[in-house]
Amino acid sequence: NTTNLLHLLRMFSCKTSPPEDTILRSSLRSPISLPIGDHNSGCKVIDLNFHGATVHIGEISFFNNYTAYISIKFRKRSLSGFPAPPDQPRSGSVWHTLVPKTRLMPDPHCENGGQDFRIFGPNQMLADAEDVTGLRFICKQPSPHWKSFGIDEIKCYSRADLVQTPRSTKQEDPLAEISKSAASNISLPNASNISLYLQNLHSLSGITAAALQPTLTAQALGRFDEDNCYEINTLAYN
Repeated sequence: NTTNLLHLLRMFSCKTSPPEDTILRSSLRSPISLPIGDHNSGCKVIDLNFHGATVHIGEISFFNNYTAYISIKFRKRSLSGFPAPPDQPRSGSVWHTLVPKTRLMPDPHCENGGQDFRIFGPNQMLADAEDVTGLRFICKQPSPHWKSFGIDEIKCYSRADLVQTPRSTKQEDPLAEISKSAASNISLPNASNISLYLQNLHSLSGITAAALQPTLTAQALGRFDEDNCYEINTLAYN
C-alpha cells in the first residue's frame, strides 16, 4: 500500500544506508503467541539466531506490523567452557535487555505508526551488543482491533562495518531532499530589473491603447451593414 511505498522510498533514499554485505546473516523462528488460558494475551515472542556465530550488532531495523510496544533482548556467548554453579544459569542462556520497552504506535487502537520503518541504533541500546548469539523481540499489542501483529523484514547490521560507514537513524524524507535540490538549482532574477521591465510594459500598453482609441471609436462594426444599410439575406431569424 501507499504507506509501505513511502517507507521504501525513505529507506532507499538515505545516503548513508549500508551496502547489502554489511547485513548479518540470520534466521527467524516462527513467532510464538503467549496465551492466557484460552485467550490471546496480546504478546508475541520472535527469536532470531545467527547460525551459531557470534556477532557484534550496531543497528537493528524492521517494518512494524501493528505492534504497539516492543522490547529487544540479546543472548551472549558463554564466557567459559566450565559449567555454571547450580544456583546460577549458564551465561549463554541468560537474556539481557538490549532495547527497553518502546512505544511504536502512539495509540494502539489507531493505525498511526502501525507500518512505520524503524531503526534502533547505539543511542537506543542499553548495552554494547558484542559476542551476541541471538536476539529476542517481544512484541505487544493490547488492542483487540488488529487481527494479527508483529514485525517484518528484520535486519541486523554489523558494528565493525558501521564504524567505517556510519548510518544515521534520522529518517530523511525524499520529497524534502528533492525540494532542497530543486531550490539550489533555481537562480532568481534581480528584483529591480523585474520592476523596471513591468513599468516599461505598463507604459507601452497605455501608449498603444491611446493611439488605437480614435480608430476603434470611429470604425463601424461592419458585420452586416453595406453602404449604411443592412443586407436582408445576412440577417438571422430565430
